[in-house]
Amino acid sequence: MNDNSDEYSYFKKIGWNQKNIESQFNKFNNYSLGYFKANNLVGLLIGDAIKKDKDYDLELHILIVSKDQRRKQIATQLLNYIETNIIKFSQIFIEVAEDNLDAISFYKKNNFVFLNFRHNYYRYDEKNVHAKCFIKKINYE
Repeated sequence: MNDNSDEYSYFKKIGWNQKNIESQFNKFNNYSLGYFKANNLVGLLIGDAIKKDKDYDLELHILIVSKDQRRKQIATQLLNYIETNIIKFSQIFIEVAEDNLDAISFYKKNNFVFLNFRHNYYRYDEKNVHAKCFIKKINYE
């Protein structure tokens, strides 16, 4: 993933820029993971760990895999890592543009459940797009 790639243009499309990404990485509650192949970043998960009484929630902002590396279980491995990590997350939240059908299908296959809509949450291509909010509950038993 580099500055000229389609992946970075998607970041910009949904409102992220270099400054936002750097700011996110510097937050005290940043929870981000990278997936590397041959020293190249091919998968990226960016979110916030939100402390609760006994555990944490994860507000997932971005989960993206390079186009040429998709359908190789990379995103699924990143999600699985969250569930086995030393930080005990009880829930994962994600918001997805309602027109991002591939992502919606992916989250449903990974046991995320529709929670609600955020109306006109995204604005790109000169139109407003609703966000579909999903949740995944994680049990540690």
